[in-house]
Amino acid sequence: MATSRRKGTNENINTYGGAGQGRDYTVLGTWEAATDIDLVAATQSEILECYDDAAEFDDNTGVNGATTNASYFRIVRPAGTIGTGSWEGHDGTPNNGFKFHNTAAAIQCLDFTEAYSGAQDLIIQQTNPSSTSTPALNGNGGNNLFVGCILVDITSANNDARGINMADDCFAVNCLAIRVDQPAFLSNSGGSGASYCLNCTAIDNGQGFNEFTADPTWINCLADGNTGFDFDSGELLGLNNASSDGTAPGTGSRINQTFTFVNAGSDDYHLSPSDAGASTYGTDLSAYGVFAFDDDIDGQTRS
Repeated sequence: MATSRRKGTNENINTYGGAGQGRDYTVLGTWEAATDIDLVAATQSEILECYDDAAEFDDNTGVNGATTNASYFRIVRPAGTIGTGSWEGHDGTPNNGFKFHNTAAAIQCLDFTEAYSGAQDLIIQQTNPSSTSTPALNGNGGNNLFVGCILVDITSANNDARGINMADDCFAVNCLAIRVDQPAFLSNSGGSGASYCLNCTAIDNGQGFNEFTADPTWINCLADGNTGFDFDSGELLGLNNASSDGTAPGTGSRINQTFTFVNAGSDDYHLSPSDAGASTYGTDLSAYGVFAFDDDIDGQTRS
């Protein structure tokens, strides 16, 4: 199985959670500062594994300044093994699992401005009391990777918050965005690399997938009920996408579809076995040369 979850070389794992629970850190910024080192020279990756010790954690940090490469980088992720009893992450919905709820003004929950670092399998809510267009997840360092993250109720005072801001060679894989003020997934590359959304889903946002300044690649993405548009169909590579409006771009894509979910009223957007809008219409990415994987948001092998 080719998992979408990245592991760093020689992982040095620290823990995050509630006070009094024996975790190494209870503040994101403290871990970030302590691991702001030359990881390449140290030949190690720094990992923060999060424990579901509370309903949610009001916290945020910028992740920047460490020396990283494709082997040695930083990851924030739940503790345990996905699909097992040790798992501290979500079940494919925002209702269970480790959750950040960032309420700081004009500050991203996780702002990655160093290359290769990223987040996996986190639930993130953001309530920004200021009138700024702050994203919840920012991948602005190059080759940042967000896998299995669920963004829910991402808001700002001016109703212009963003979900994932994706710069050069940033990847969003198996991510779900629900009720984001404006773009759930925003391609905002300013350099030589495009961004990639693979097997991502955008539900009931102001906009679904937005191409702002670059030529993104969107494959196997589903968008439903987004107010402005499901997909902004500019210059991009699109394959096997699906939309509730007429905007799904690219070869093999399906437009004006009706999707059937397990329980949309409870934010369970797994496709129902009876779905005819998107189920079985995706393309196999297990041998995709840019980023090969065959698992889904739950860590299960795609059939």
